Amino acid sequence: MDAKPEDSFKLNITRELEHTRYACSSLTRLSGGTVNFVFRGLLSRPLEDGTKSVIIKHSEGYAAANRNLELTAERCLFEEASLKALNGLTSTVAMKGQSESRAITVKPPRLFTFHSDTNTAVLEDLPDSLDLKTFCISSAASTTISQEWAVSIGKALGTWLWAFHRWTDEKDQADVVAELEKNHAMRNLKLSVNYGSLAARVDQYPALLGEAREVFEQVRLAAAAEVEKKGEVEYGIIHGDFCVLVPQWALDPSPQTSLFVVDWELCHFGPRAWDLGQMLAELYMLKHFRGIDAGPWMIEGFLEGYQVPNEAFAFWVLIHVGVHFITFGSMIRGWGTPEQVADLVHLGRDLIVKAWEKDRGWFSGVWKHLFKDL
Repeated sequence: MDAKPEDSFKLNITRELEHTRYACSSLTRLSGGTVNFVFRGLLSRPLEDGTKSVIIKHSEGYAAANRNLELTAERCLFEEASLKALNGLTSTVAMKGQSESRAITVKPPRLFTFHSDTNTAVLEDLPDSLDLKTFCISSAASTTISQEWAVSIGKALGTWLWAFHRWTDEKDQADVVAELEKNHAMRNLKLSVNYGSLAARVDQYPALLGEAREVFEQVRLAAAAEVEKKGEVEYGIIHGDFCVLVPQWALDPSPQTSLFVVDWELCHFGPRAWDLGQMLAELYMLKHFRGIDAGPWMIEGFLEGYQVPNEAFAFWVLIHVGVHFITFGSMIRGWGTPEQVADLVHLGRDLIVKAWEKDRGWFSGVWKHLFKDL
């Protein structure tokens, strides 16, 4: 039987790092890496600051979860450029409770080293962590997250994203912005899998989406134009796949909680509303499919931290939320019943249509927070 690709990668990585300060005594493949081969490496010797483990990402010209899905390996170069320039860009929000106060810090991981000849990066590890969605649905967290905690986490994430978007507007970042503007492959991929998939979903759910076909086509064309726009506050470098890691002990009393913003391969120039739309959609689905109140609470906090600049921006956020519901939320296996999926598709349709029509008065509940200061 042929060895698994990951086995040869582990061997090559071990040899590649054995004479560096990042030499590892063991490598463990991590789950969840659909695009890259991701390992946790136990360092043979701790770094000067006491670091005992690192994350190692290896990129090939295809998706790790599907060798038939071709992806340019150059995506890792844009992650390198992003992380090198960011250099741990950090924002901190104070959470003050009745019995404690804590600082919630959000930052990207440090890039320790990058080997361009093998498309291999060594990154800072956040041990014992889960992605935000998995953390919230875990049995330990789903029933114990307080509103205060959820709002504070949301605010910390919104504050960081606002700081990141503003940071890329600074003149000192002109070089990295110029480099990330070249990431057309990932920009086009994001546009295609989101807006380019709408027509297929209309065919899949004709009773729910058939009447919106014309609006969806107008939205698709508008989205293609959006990625080309420049010169306004609504457009600039975006993360593209706003993924956050949370330590499993984050609910425990502690003066400091650190969150990592990871997976920077999709970082490119585009509409900043899309970074918000994806995050808000993922948070809302926690409530829709699993009844987890922390989702809407985090949305509330997120929109306290991120300063929505104008009404047009808010409407594009809502359009992207709706698109995410229809193109991604409807495809998650095992998340909900057929009725829940249909309800989400229905809501996604209404969000897109009403936002496209700029019917501000239609939006209620958690979506009203987008307009609260406008």
